[in-house]
Order: sequence, then structure tokens, then C-alpha cells
Amino acid sequence: MFTTKKSLLKRLRNNDDISWNEFYLFYWPFVRSIGERLGLMPEDCKDLMQEIMIALFNGKEILRYDASKGKFRAYFGLIVRRKVFKMLRNAARFPQSPVPIPDAPDADIPGTMDTPELQNGNDPFQKIFDEEYNQYLLSLALNELRGRVQPSTYDIFEMVVIQKRPAKEVARYLGIDRNVIDKYCSRCRKNLQKIISEIRTETPEFNPELPE
Repeated sequence: MFTTKKSLLKRLRNNDDISWNEFYLFYWPFVRSIGERLGLMPEDCKDLMQEIMIALFNGKEILRYDASKGKFRAYFGLIVRRKVFKMLRNAARFPQSPVPIPDAPDADIPGTMDTPELQNGNDPFQKIFDEEYNQYLLSLALNELRGRVQPSTYDIFEMVVIQKRPAKEVARYLGIDRNVIDKYCSRCRKNLQKIISEIRTETPEFNPELPE
């Protein structure tokens, strides 16, 4: 799963426990990365995710999401924004955030994406949110790639392409021909491009910069 499926949202609206766990596991790494970018400690990031889940579950915000007004990602971003800003306002121990924190109290989450916050293309929080979301999608793509190729093939790709270790050194370290290294990396790149294309059918704006 690369995005929040309509079928999952439907199951969430029916209060399916397994689906709530699936939702949590899918979004937790993403929320944690945003929290860390904004200055939260690991334990605070867990609290942030808990606050988001409470807002969705107890507040029935899933029921208020209107797909005709925009993607769930935008709606989810609004929830994250409100909850993380509330935490940053209420805790003096946090370092200065890289984005301006509004002084207004935590407002009710609207049922649509028709808000100035989501329409402002220069909004620093939205910039961070989009950057982290794209990075998270890339991590999902790499994880999908890992499952589509042989472990040894992915390990070589990770060393050469992700870790940027010289192919000649990797070949010498593994005791295999340099041409084999190039072949495995080429195979992984082609598979990764296919996976990225699959993601782009759901998220057209996803256009990651891949290592050479």
C-alpha cells in the first residue's frame, strides 16, 4: 500500500480494529519524521501520533473527510498540523521550530480542505510535510524493491546506489566481477522505476531524485 486506499477508509469508518492498526503502522514512520523535523523528541513523536489517532477515532474525523474536496493526504496533513502546533505551543522544553507556530488555540478540524492553510503554496509547514511524504514514499518504494529482487541483488544495489560506495570496491569486497555489480544495479534501477510509476498513478506529484 502506497497511499490511503478508499477501502481502508471505509473499514476505518466501520471501526475495524485491524484496519486502525494498519493505518497506525502505515503512517507512524511518516509522522515521526515530521515531528523530528519540527524539533520533537522520539517520545514526543509517539505522543503526537497518539493525539492524531485520538482525533481520528474519538472525534470521528474519518467520517468528516470529504473525498470530493481533495485527497486524504491533504486532510491528514491538516490534522498533523493542528496537533503538532498544539504540542509545540504547550511545551516550553521544545527548541525553536523551523516553522512559525501560530498563537491561536487548536481549532476544530474542518470537513473540507477549503482552508487558507492548505491553499498557501508558500506555507513552510506544508513544504516540510510534502518533502517528508515524498521521502517516505521513496522508502516504501525501496522496501517494495527489496521484495521483488534477490536479497544479494538488493544488497549490492544498496551498497553502490544508496550508500554510494564505489562499485569497484564493492566488487573487490564481494569477490565478484565489476560487470556483475553493474548488471545487478541496472536491474534494480529498472524495477525501482516501475515501482515509482505505480506510485505515480496514485500520486502524480511524486518525482523522487534517485541516486546515480
